[in-house]
Amino acid sequence: MLLIDNFLDRDSAERLRRKIVDTPFNAGSSTATGLAARVKNNLQMDREKGSRILDDIASRLMTHEEVELYAIPKRIAAMSVNRYDVGMEYGNHTDAPIMNNYRCDLSFTLFLEDHANYDGGELVLEQEHGLLKVKPAIGSLFLYSTGLIHRVTPVTRGSRLACVGWIESRVRDEQRRTVLRELNVVHRSYVARHGRDELVDLLLKNAASLMRMWCE
Repeated sequence: MLLIDNFLDRDSAERLRRKIVDTPFNAGSSTATGLAARVKNNLQMDREKGSRILDDIASRLMTHEEVELYAIPKRIAAMSVNRYDVGMEYGNHTDAPIMNNYRCDLSFTLFLEDHANYDGGELVLEQEHGLLKVKPAIGSLFLYSTGLIHRVTPVTRGSRLACVGWIESRVRDEQRRTVLRELNVVHRSYVARHGRDELVDLLLKNAASLMRMWCE
């Protein structure tokens, strides 16, 4: 899991939020499938009328350095902007493994409402060692493995606004992505302390070999 607090600075997030608020919304349950449709109660931005907004977010996501290092993204499988007004929620569910014929390896939520403006609406993920509740500041991006059971708790005041989406990684296996992330951490830390030398070259050579072995 990765939380990027400053994915969008506050001014950029507020400008994006105003554009979204001016775009029509439809019932979110219309896009849910299977059992998820029974527990989904929110509103979803009209994708056709909000296509430029989604394209802008996708462009920012695919060119962000921290996202690149963490997700090793190949493409975005799907995206939507959701709004939860008072009384709305999304019960426990697991995201679909395939969307638009693309594999979903990582899910993300870009928070687009100041958390002081609404109560409830936490993103809650079930983990092996307990629950994780996520409700960060506006402009924050949270990435996590798509297979986790999660929910959005009922909103009791105000409105919760967020963009959600799913990423197909170039490396499908999470353990392999972790190895590549940690090798990058070792590389950066070593160069910061000792500069570049033959050990750095050897590390980069083997990291590149693993990328060639594991990338799809």
